[in-house]
Amino acid sequence: MANSVTVRVPATSANLGPGFDCLGMALDLWATIRLDASGRASNNDPMAAMALTAARRVFSECHLDPPSGLNAVCVGDIPIARGLGASAVARVGGALAANEIAGGALSAEAVLALSTELEGHADNVTPALFGGLQVSVLDGERVLHVGVPIPAELRAVLFVPELRMPTKESRRLLPDHISRVDAVYNTGRAALMVSAVAAGRFDLLDAGTQDRLHQKRRSKLFPAMFPLFEAAKAAGAHCAYLSGGGSTICALATENEKGIADAMLEAARARETPGRTIITRPTASGAEVVETK
Repeated sequence: MANSVTVRVPATSANLGPGFDCLGMALDLWATIRLDASGRASNNDPMAAMALTAARRVFSECHLDPPSGLNAVCVGDIPIARGLGASAVARVGGALAANEIAGGALSAEAVLALSTELEGHADNVTPALFGGLQVSVLDGERVLHVGVPIPAELRAVLFVPELRMPTKESRRLLPDHISRVDAVYNTGRAALMVSAVAAGRFDLLDAGTQDRLHQKRRSKLFPAMFPLFEAAKAAGAHCAYLSGGGSTICALATENEKGIADAMLEAARARETPGRTIITRPTASGAEVVETK
């Protein structure tokens, strides 16, 4: 049995506008999670704590006792509470590392189901584990998912505010019921978004990211959201949307990424919204074990 396992997991961007809790895309922005039996404290790191919880669940599922002194360490540049899937990264990393220690007793689908149960929804978990753009739905205890091909030239320009928007807090703003008209609106645009990405129809991405379920309501916590969308698109982005529960804004583009980043920074400064930008791209790679000792 391995004593130390290190896993690399990508950040993710969920919802992509209308695909609430069912669309998610892996980004070329990574964290590493190391699971070992060193017994060292994790310095109250919330990602390490989530990784340990996921790891213990795996050992329980495998009917194994966790190694004595089990410890987790998370390293990376994925911001927490910014809508880039940090909690999913931690849970997937902890679960995958524990499964490696357990000799691969669980299938990838079982790791997905376990991580999704801990996370509460699969939109970030599935791309974190498998990479790419993933459509995920819950079917009882199973997570049904399909990957969507992403054009190689597509880039993601992120504006990451200093403002934290914990998922639980931003979800409290959402209604329990929506009208039929709004349900049809979001359903159609989520389908359009998936089809447009798969077909490379960049001209349809703006329409495909429109939403009536969550973004307007979440803008109450983040008033600069829609002006940032417009600034990104005016600078050449094909679309812009609130990544996950926020607060990161993700703009998808095929050119002028630096200009788009600068335009979002300028719009943010004009609205006294400090933050930073990251230029990256979607990645087809998901979580992977990079070291075993």
